[in-house]
Amino acid sequence: MNRALLAELQSQRAYPSITLLFNTTSGAPFSPAQVANAAHLADQADRRLGGEIDDDLRKSLVETIVELLHDSATDNAGHALAVCVSPQYSAAIRLGRRVNERVIIDETFATRDVVADLNRTALYRLITVSGHTTRLLIGDRQRLVEEQSEHWPLTREPEQNLASWTRAVMHALRREHAQLPLPTVVAGVERSVRQVLSIAEFGTIGAIPGNHDRVSEVDLHHKAWPLVTDWLCADRNRAMEQLDNARSQRRYAGGIHEIWPLANEARIELLVVEDGYALPVRVDGDHLQPVTDAEAPGVVDDIIDEVIEIVIRNGGNAVIVADGDLIERGHIAAILRY
Repeated sequence: MNRALLAELQSQRAYPSITLLFNTTSGAPFSPAQVANAAHLADQADRRLGGEIDDDLRKSLVETIVELLHDSATDNAGHALAVCVSPQYSAAIRLGRRVNERVIIDETFATRDVVADLNRTALYRLITVSGHTTRLLIGDRQRLVEEQSEHWPLTREPEQNLASWTRAVMHALRREHAQLPLPTVVAGVERSVRQVLSIAEFGTIGAIPGNHDRVSEVDLHHKAWPLVTDWLCADRNRAMEQLDNARSQRRYAGGIHEIWPLANEARIELLVVEDGYALPVRVDGDHLQPVTDAEAPGVVDDIIDEVIEIVIRNGGNAVIVADGDLIERGHIAAILRY
């Protein structure tokens, strides 16, 4: 999971946009029970679409869902799968965390679990820097893979002095970070690491000392992952601290009824949401009417997913925290731009 894919999902707008979420077993194909569960959710989507849209379109969308499930069934799965299908778009996305299994049908895809996956499984970049070689690797919770391309790894040419080599490395890193901003771990001797750490735009979150020109991907991952998990924990703690500061600065909002109109006005800088908080509603402008039947006509399955998507689409950020962290704040809180 990465931010580019999240942005792609959130840019899709069409009715019906169907999101099917169910749990799988990491590193294994679907079990017979999981195949049956996936078929049950596909049938649920089929039933809910009946009478809502043209019959031919319904059949086409359900066939696409079934095809994606069939294609995914024999792969080594993650902890869960998100299947997203609309008249213009389809994708199956492996997630690194378990989900609340469900089918959501709306004008946009439900991406809250994708946001949480991005927050928690933490795709990250690792670069090894020395006076002769620079390697670039991309990793997640499970592994680290080295980039092998016409651009990577970088090798210092015989005619390059140290200054020109350093400039070439910095240029290459800026290019990579501009294409895909990621939290970055730097591995190398102190002088080389210090040069990279001084460039704030790279989003560096930690350093591994020593020369790592020939260290394996597995060993680098073992060294880097504790730094990433510390950063993830600090990210959650920072979000909670920022909420407290925002309250004293009068830039705070709490509870979905206060946050909903502010999200639509693009005033939310950071949204903090409990992992399991969900709320089906009917929407009447700025007013939300909670309902008990999430599948009833005219009901938004989960307004919390909708708010997350609106905030990120408007340039804000979202952090998913553990259930109970925001119980005194109405399970959802925000820092406002103004």
